[in-house]
Amino acid sequence: MAIFSELKSTWRRTRDLAAASYGVLKRDRFLMAFPALSLAAVAATCAVAWAVAWIATAGLNIDTVDDPGIWATEPILWIVLLAAVLLCAFASVFFTAALTYGAWERFQGEAPTFASCIASARSRLHVIVPWAILAGLVGFVLEVLYRLPRFFRHMEQAGRHIPVVGQFVALGALIVAVVLEYIWYFVTYLVVPVLVVEKAGPVASCKRSFGLFRKTWGKSLIAQVGFDLISFLLFLPGLVLAIMIVAVGWGSPVALVLGVVVGVAWLLTVIVAMSAIVGIFKMALYLYVTTGEVPGEFGGTGLESAFTNKAARKAEREARKPRKDLRAETAR
Repeated sequence: MAIFSELKSTWRRTRDLAAASYGVLKRDRFLMAFPALSLAAVAATCAVAWAVAWIATAGLNIDTVDDPGIWATEPILWIVLLAAVLLCAFASVFFTAALTYGAWERFQGEAPTFASCIASARSRLHVIVPWAILAGLVGFVLEVLYRLPRFFRHMEQAGRHIPVVGQFVALGALIVAVVLEYIWYFVTYLVVPVLVVEKAGPVASCKRSFGLFRKTWGKSLIAQVGFDLISFLLFLPGLVLAIMIVAVGWGSPVALVLGVVVGVAWLLTVIVAMSAIVGIFKMALYLYVTTGEVPGEFGGTGLESAFTNKAARKAEREARKPRKDLRAETAR
């Protein structure tokens, strides 16, 4: 029962964190534009990269994109992949920095604007660009590791014998990529607030973010898992609606297209909104860890307990419990 009670308490605190972040977002709705712009920039970059690769390789398609023979004979693919990853990393960091600055301004008691957030991100290009390059290079290595099993699969389909050792290498590369991706994500969990507030270089920001993360790893992990669960729960109504549209017009191309459009639009809305909420939460968490104070926008909502660690909450509960000797004395 204690476990279920703790899980319930954890869920309630995560829900309150999301609600408080949403409260900030309601005051500055334009902050949602930054995740949307980031998503659009990434989509446009991927589309252009695919078009360039398709033209340069005379018809690259889904079936041949992971053929190692093409990658060996078409070095343009490596250039396109690296450029795309770097550009996507820059777009993500730039617009996330703009969002984070907007949250920071609001927590400082000021009124952020879209123009002020963009101007702030632009003034920090000297730290954003190096960090985006570092993050992009890490992403490039991870992408290569992810593609290794598919390279081996194409080689097998082409009739090339893959020794058992090679198969284990492919599986190991996939596992290493997954583990490294999660480690990198949480080590750099607070790197954008560090870039925005402290304007540190890429290596210093990474070290600083890791140091802050070590102090808040439990809260960061639990909060992120909770936010992911909230995102899934928010997406369910849209998924159900899309399925209902397709089911009602079963066999109709119009119903199918409409259902897909509704489902995708709902999913993108959830992604954009939750990205903004998570960005606001990270800024609040950064301010709490560095100053020891809960940001004003989060005050009065009971979030002090959400930021407090488990030992402190236990000590607080113990302090509130009446002591046995006092109860015995009162009974006499």
